[in-house]
Amino acid sequence: METLGLMFKTLWAPGEAMFLLSKRPRALLPLVLMGLVSLGVGIVAISKVDVGELALRQAEQAGRTQQMSEEQKQRMVQMVRTVGRVGVGFAAVLPTIVILIATAIYFGIFTMLGREANFKTFFAVTTFAYVPIIIRSFVSLVQVVAVPPSALDLNEIGSLSLALFLDKTAVPRLAYAAATVVDIFSIWVVILLIIAYKFVTRKSVGTGLRTVAVAGVYFFFSLIGAGLRMLQGG
Repeated sequence: METLGLMFKTLWAPGEAMFLLSKRPRALLPLVLMGLVSLGVGIVAISKVDVGELALRQAEQAGRTQQMSEEQKQRMVQMVRTVGRVGVGFAAVLPTIVILIATAIYFGIFTMLGREANFKTFFAVTTFAYVPIIIRSFVSLVQVVAVPPSALDLNEIGSLSLALFLDKTAVPRLAYAAATVVDIFSIWVVILLIIAYKFVTRKSVGTGLRTVAVAGVYFFFSLIGAGLRMLQGG
């Protein structure tokens, strides 16, 4: 119950929660909850939405199927459906993998800048900083259930970015891809990481330096993702 209380405290009193975690690190419960929620959303999504047909529709809108025969299109649909079914199971461990990678990156960066805590403590505070993705998963669930499949975009499920207010057919592809970078949940996680790392680094690593280190990594990978999406045309 104490760990569950810390998860809620992370959302409205993150400084206090991260301080307590830095003294007594733990991460199992939030990882389990993230995995279960992601798995549940994946199961609902795969039962409500034909991801193969949805992917084909988006590819046609982007003009990537003009040279494909009907047989090739159907093979693509079947492949996406198969990947979708496999992805449902993978969803249960994806949060843990993402958090492990993020922890490793930031642990390395702050080792150079000046850290005080070990990897276990870094992993604990990083895990709790990612608690908002549980809320993002519920947003995904609402979108999948409430939005007609014909209006869904695979790239926008669970996202609350500026791209939601843009018509992708009316704005330049670059502008639309860039708009996907500013996502409320991602920014929330970044803010929590900046707060969290205060308690695992030296006093010489001030707020400005932590902000640059954390936000720099986020925007680097976000821009890569936006670039790939722009190349895909969706």
